[in-house]
Amino acid sequence: MLSGGTELQPSRYREVRDMTAPIPYAQYPTTPPWVTPATPPAPTAAPGPHTPHGRLLVRFPEEMARAARPQAPSWAPVVFWTLLFGVPGLVSAVRRGGEAHRGGHESYPYWIAFGTVLTAAVVVFLTLMTG
Repeated sequence: MLSGGTELQPSRYREVRDMTAPIPYAQYPTTPPWVTPATPPAPTAAPGPHTPHGRLLVRFPEEMARAARPQAPSWAPVVFWTLLFGVPGLVSAVRRGGEAHRGGHESYPYWIAFGTVLTAAVVVFLTLMTG
């Protein structure tokens, strides 16, 4: 015992436990250091095809998604209606652009046709009027 009352007293609120934790066993190699370790087995090939069932066996399968799309509407009626009256060309460009977009195509060719023809018509009109 230590003098002066500095000895360890057990706690009255909890039981005294051992403060040791189990030491995990180390994973030591089982072969001596002068022996080369065994190589791991080679991976085996998975059975079956390289692509999942039902996929296309083409180089770029994302390009095949466009193969079944409907034909894009013609932009010639946009040119005709714009030359004839102007405003119906705008209506035709809106409708045909929407139809092309729903079919998976771009809608800008119809707007290019409308803008080009309208600009050309205005230039020709102003040239003829100014003399």
